[in-house]
Amino acid sequence: MKTQKKIVGAILLLCSILVCKANNPPKVTNFKATVDKSNNTLVINYDLFDKEDSEIEVMLKISDNNGNIYLIDANNSKGDIGFPVSVGKNKRITWSYDKNTFNPKTCTVKLVADDKYEIDIEQLIKEVDTTRMKRDLQYITGDRNNSNRKARRHLKRVGNYIKNTFKANELDSYFHKLKLSNDELNKIWNAKTGFDEVVEKGDKKHNIRNVVGSIQGELDEKKVFIITAHYDSYPGSPGMDDNASGVVGLLETMRILSKYKFSHTIKFIGFDKEEDGLVGSLSYVFGGGIKEDEQIGGVINYDMIGIYSTEPGSQYIPEGFDQLYPEVCETIKKNKNRGDFVINTSNENSQELSKLFVNTAHTYVKDLKIASLLAEGSGKYVPALAASDHASFWYNRNAALHIGEGGATRNPDIHTVKDGKNHLNLNYMFMSNIVKTTIATFIKLADIQHSTTVSTRVTR
Repeated sequence: MKTQKKIVGAILLLCSILVCKANNPPKVTNFKATVDKSNNTLVINYDLFDKEDSEIEVMLKISDNNGNIYLIDANNSKGDIGFPVSVGKNKRITWSYDKNTFNPKTCTVKLVADDKYEIDIEQLIKEVDTTRMKRDLQYITGDRNNSNRKARRHLKRVGNYIKNTFKANELDSYFHKLKLSNDELNKIWNAKTGFDEVVEKGDKKHNIRNVVGSIQGELDEKKVFIITAHYDSYPGSPGMDDNASGVVGLLETMRILSKYKFSHTIKFIGFDKEEDGLVGSLSYVFGGGIKEDEQIGGVINYDMIGIYSTEPGSQYIPEGFDQLYPEVCETIKKNKNRGDFVINTSNENSQELSKLFVNTAHTYVKDLKIASLLAEGSGKYVPALAASDHASFWYNRNAALHIGEGGATRNPDIHTVKDGKNHLNLNYMFMSNIVKTTIATFIKLADIQHSTTVSTRVTR
């Protein structure tokens, strides 16, 4: 009987997978946009098909800068737009524009057709592949920083590896490069915030190569959600946990999300020079990495997500934390200080994001235990909670979470030669559960779509 139940369960699972894969997004053909100068209108023509649905939601976005940003919402358009639009040929939309403020010569039109099919999140997160994660970790682990020639070479190789992996998964990818000293970074910081130095004073120079990959939002690309991990290591350390584990999580999260479309933009960033005092992320946040028209909706930063232990005493509680976080510490003590949970650290601007991450885990990844810590303000009074790249976003008043095992409180060998494969065994199920929770969280944040997008320049 048990065998029969297992067989039936396997068949049902297979059927659900096949049904999910069989439901294709709508198809748009013969899409073109022409300008009618005499009436100051754009005329959009298209054919619309869908195998499973007869009614589709059609949305129109217009750019006046050759498609770089689609900021113009075609609210005053008429015709076959909105919901429901029936499938068929010879669909037509007209949009009236103001000739004094809009130039059709630089216009690009984007049409999004969504069949409102609800993607199964539980099924989607099963795509996480620990085999790929192990392969990534093997390549990334190794001394990677500016301490010597060999470490510099590997740092560059890893940066290239991240960018090439972004590109292989069809992301728009690039290096955000800056050359500046600590004093120059402090000057930028002071101009942006009015506060004193953010890194120690001096003329220490940095050649920064942050790696950025993005999935452009289909409907509101100016709202951006970000997943980050620093890819450098502390000098003299292979950095397997700190922070090859985080980069592995970043890449696997990217691989899954890159297969889908979203209303909002998602960016994946490998930060350089975190071990120099968050230099890479500070340079990105305050040195032009965030574009003026971008609205940062939320950030998740992976830093050390590989160590998990059910051994009593494997989780150390830092001095004073039992006074700051009595409930969390009491729960850890009752569990005999086992390091079998991930720490979710937020600040006052990030509490809603923190709640969403926790609730998402409870819904979709029930095996992931989470301990949540809240830092006041930007974490100034609990510096241990602001010691990674999420803090750069806190300083900019963006919602950001640090997701990690707790650094030296669980892995006392960080920043040493023992942070490597000859000493550590990372727990890939733990890492996988963190990645799954993040994927499900970003599906909700960025609003996953089951849609087709087409774009074209305007013809006369």
